[in-house]
Amino acid sequence: MMKNFFDLKFTVVAVKNEHCVDFTIYEIDGHSLNPEVVFWHKKNSDVHPDHVKTLDEADIFLHGSIKWDGCSNWYFDEQDKAMLHGCTRDDLVRFGEIMARCWDWNLEITREGTYK
Repeated sequence: MMKNFFDLKFTVVAVKNEHCVDFTIYEIDGHSLNPEVVFWHKKNSDVHPDHVKTLDEADIFLHGSIKWDGCSNWYFDEQDKAMLHGCTRDDLVRFGEIMARCWDWNLEITREGTYK
């Protein structure tokens, strides 16, 4: 499952597993005139902008998992390249908010069916 959170500038891919839902989060770098056509930053590229149109080619911003009981673990892949960067307070809030939105989405996903 994939969901764009345009207000936070993130795309999230969720995969339900036996005891948890795994989330992979990509930062949206932009979009075309058609907002459904999203661009992300190219994996391992130091050039900006360097847009790609597929998630297979895109940098992962962070990933994590949320268990059936609500416990979660997160890893900021972005920090493997550089420090997390925010120009404003809102940038810092959106880092936390995307994890919270995944937590909420986890409830929707798991409500659709029980874990195996």
